[in-house]
Amino acid sequence: MSKRKNWDDVITRLNESKNGKMKIKMGSPGSAQVTRVRLLERWSNLEAWTDGATLHLQVPR
Repeated sequence: MSKRKNWDDVITRLNESKNGKMKIKMGSPGSAQVTRVRLLERWSNLEAWTDGATLHLQVPR
């Protein structure tokens, strides 16, 4: 069983990154889509989209 992500830590790393972009491989396209919706509900200054099971996160600059 895989460890659950701490999304607060992920968003902190995203904000501290130089380019403000991150790709995260999720378990399935459905889990990527559900996670995208949940992250967008929680954080307002975030762009997120999916490409299959890959979740793309970006902080607008």
